[in-house]
Amino acid sequence: MTALVDYGDLEFTRPADKIKAVNVPDVPQEISTGMKAYEDAARNFNLYGFERTVRTVKGEIPGGIFLSHRPEDAQVSQVYRISADPANTALERLTHFNIGTGRIIATFKSIAGEDWRGVYRLGGAIMSMDFNGNEHFQLWRYWEDALCEQVLPKIDGELDNAPGKGRIERLTHDDYRYGSIIISPSNKLMAFVSNKENNTDTLAYVTRLIGSSTGATSDSTPLCIPSKLVTPPLRDGKTERWVTRSFSVDDKYLLLTRAYGNVYQPTFVVDISGSEPGKLERIILPGATEREEATTMHGSFSLDPANAHVIYIITNAYGDFDAVVSYDMDQRTVTHITTPNLDASVPVLKPVSWEVEHLGVTDACIYFTANVEGWSTLYAMPLRGPNKNAVIEVKLGWEGGWIAYSHNGQNGRPYELVLRLASYRSRGFVRKATLDLQTIMHTPDGNAYIDVELTPYVQAAAPEIAKAVAPKLIKFRSFDGLEVPALYYHPNKGNSKAPVVIGIHGGPESQATVQYRTATHDYLLNELGIAVIYPNVRGSSGYGRKYMSLDDVWKREDAVKDINALIEYIGSGLSGELDPSRIAVMGGSYGGYMVFATLTHYSSKLKCGVANFGIGNWATFLENTAPVRRANRRLEYGDESDPVVRAFLERISPLNNADKIRVPLFITHGESDTRVTVHEAVAMYKIARDTPGGQAQLVICEGEGHGYRQKSVIEYVNAATIDYLKRFLLS
Repeated sequence: MTALVDYGDLEFTRPADKIKAVNVPDVPQEISTGMKAYEDAARNFNLYGFERTVRTVKGEIPGGIFLSHRPEDAQVSQVYRISADPANTALERLTHFNIGTGRIIATFKSIAGEDWRGVYRLGGAIMSMDFNGNEHFQLWRYWEDALCEQVLPKIDGELDNAPGKGRIERLTHDDYRYGSIIISPSNKLMAFVSNKENNTDTLAYVTRLIGSSTGATSDSTPLCIPSKLVTPPLRDGKTERWVTRSFSVDDKYLLLTRAYGNVYQPTFVVDISGSEPGKLERIILPGATEREEATTMHGSFSLDPANAHVIYIITNAYGDFDAVVSYDMDQRTVTHITTPNLDASVPVLKPVSWEVEHLGVTDACIYFTANVEGWSTLYAMPLRGPNKNAVIEVKLGWEGGWIAYSHNGQNGRPYELVLRLASYRSRGFVRKATLDLQTIMHTPDGNAYIDVELTPYVQAAAPEIAKAVAPKLIKFRSFDGLEVPALYYHPNKGNSKAPVVIGIHGGPESQATVQYRTATHDYLLNELGIAVIYPNVRGSSGYGRKYMSLDDVWKREDAVKDINALIEYIGSGLSGELDPSRIAVMGGSYGGYMVFATLTHYSSKLKCGVANFGIGNWATFLENTAPVRRANRRLEYGDESDPVVRAFLERISPLNNADKIRVPLFITHGESDTRVTVHEAVAMYKIARDTPGGQAQLVICEGEGHGYRQKSVIEYVNAATIDYLKRFLLS
């Protein structure tokens, strides 16, 4: 590990709780006050999914829907429950812990129950949660005594969740990472992944929920859940990073993906039954037209007992885009469901020429979404009935945007969906849809569809802002002729010249979609008259495998050249709408690197930059990032342990070119960040503050990791960013 840059010599002010600021002037109160309405609108609802129905001696208790939401008076997001019936408008808060006992609840996975303590605890969920933003997620058990025949005494280390009626017990007691939790359809088994073997390899484990025989009793002694390793080291010399996907309906197999990176993700099946336990079998799709090393595959087993070993898979094995296929393990045959651009002799149920995402499988139908240049389209495919195997577009009758969904198949209602929708009007609101897949309509060109009426959950709707600006999809040519898409927002429909912020997403294997907006987005448009453009530079996901690979390793700065091409396009193709003399760049994580790099190359074309938790030096970033992430990131950025690669990474690193920055730079970073350590920000600040015209500023956020979750931090960083842009972009 490279020696970390010290920042004990910096003189900090403390303008807000959890904030250390260097060279940042006082933020006018009017900005903080003006941001409140926009921040309230951003406190939207996110979806964990349906709660399992439980059966007690007193009868069946139907499950609700678990949501995540940050209430106005809380530092971090909490878990809520609403009824599946929209007519019941109650919003029940389940968790009440403060920042000292929980920060990010990454997973809240419903279970029917477990017997780990020798008694059967009905319902509740398994949580993964960290403490201070370091992403060392531990496993926790949430349950409610009212559902249980026997009430357990208070357990040592149990969280104080008052006044909530639920209780929270810690299940793992170390400093490793746990995640990728899945529950078997039978509720007998749970799988998860962890790096607990050696802090580097992320391996898969299975534990029993029912018939666990842990030996634990119903007393106050802390419990460590037992687990069985099911992915023994493959001994190929590469770091292992497994992701659990699905149990077969007969509890015989576990489906897993081995993620070498974002481009190569082969899928395996492991036998977890008594016949050949631990036997790994790689799935090889017959007739694949591309190299196996360039494919991704992940999916879910069928829930039909008659087709227990059929797997529905999203893969790009047959072309540039992710598509849905089904694979029969027993027959070794594949059925193409959405694969585009195949030979006419190969039958495809419904070719979809976009990336397909978010596969959901029930016993009656499957669901998936298509990512159409940043907007979602929902599809359903019945597995029985008169329209069996018809791929049907589900039209929701709204303004369009991003769709996340959960189906209620685990409770025997496979056609019932809860949808989390996000558009330019709202960050996230919840609706219910019940699908009738028996009667479908067709467009003039023969595409099947149904119209669905959405029923609102009024208690789970974020407030809309007074003025919402719809995005326009634009495209511009880069230095090599590549067409680069971007989402463009203008404060007055292009009727007058406006200054502009270029917002660059992280990843880089991510995408600016219609739901992607910076925290200050609407304030910039409505209060300051600043336009915003979010480009999807080369390396972004959503446009196929080839596009995503165009920035790998040696081609890293080609993505930076895409930003220059956008700057040039603002001065030519958009010169009637935008002011090319007032351009700022802003981004986080990899987007933070892009800000640093753009400023080192193109300061003369820019007014200022805002970099949040960005990468300053590729070599030190790779050496200091969490060991569990290092091998994956080396595939994207290059292996710094190779002297030739290291020399290249050092040459292009913004830190080694920071003396070329000639405009103000605003840097923020989480102090507990284990992906990109805070020392990247400190090192950049110490150079940029002394450059001609630099005026660098630094904000370090306590108890924060890679991204900001605490109320006090969010509010201060937003307000300070607005003040900075007013002073340096609008001047």
